Amino acid sequence: MSKKKDLSAEQRAECEAAKALFVSRKNSLGLTQAKVADAAGISPAAVAMYLNGVNPLNAKFASVLARLIGEPVERFSPRLAEEIAGMTAEKRPAGTVVEISPGTDEGGSPSSDDYALIPQYTAKGSSGNGYLNDHVEIKGGLAFKRDWLCRMGLKPDNLRVAYNHGDSNWPTLTDGEVVLLDVAAVDPANGKMFALLDPDGEMIFKRLIRDIKGGWLIRSDNDNKTLYPDMPISDEGIRGVDIVGRIVWRGGAM
Repeated sequence: MSKKKDLSAEQRAECEAAKALFVSRKNSLGLTQAKVADAAGISPAAVAMYLNGVNPLNAKFASVLARLIGEPVERFSPRLAEEIAGMTAEKRPAGTVVEISPGTDEGGSPSSDDYALIPQYTAKGSSGNGYLNDHVEIKGGLAFKRDWLCRMGLKPDNLRVAYNHGDSNWPTLTDGEVVLLDVAAVDPANGKMFALLDPDGEMIFKRLIRDIKGGWLIRSDNDNKTLYPDMPISDEGIRGVDIVGRIVWRGGAM
């Protein structure tokens, strides 16, 4: 039997970074290696071998882990993030989403049988101190494949497209990035990112984290907590937060 090939320094670093993120998030998200295993369709032992650097991470496991812990793959493996992006680009011609500009003629529009046109507004949500939208205008739309929306459990009538402003959620969201909101998803959910209205009526994009001490944390994904500190809020307080909707897409599913 041939000896198993040792991991490279890069692969070991990826495993260590992934494990550190998992350990830092597992209590607040209620995650276990068994839950990760179920989501990835592998055994808990296989999860342990990935996190402990016995086996190198692969694109499938990295994608599942990133989704569960609410972190982009780039946080622990830029190499695999690039590989996943390449895989997504190869699949893109199948047409998950198509941008429709104002004035597009009927002949150039995707079939309404295959695509649902989601209104694209000028409204911005802030990854910063908040963005006040004095008015909202329709600016064309994004056409999403109906079968993809169905697989994601999303209803076209509940969806809106908006834009991110600022960098408090970098690298998850970049300045100017388009996002898809499910305005029917207005109940707080641990680890999910939402569009919220702050007390001044400004829309902000933040992640809600269930605090193990009780209550919630309104969190920015940016690691600079000096600039973007967590905002604790009680269970009673979270009921008073105006949740616009949950962010379900940003050029890739969240």
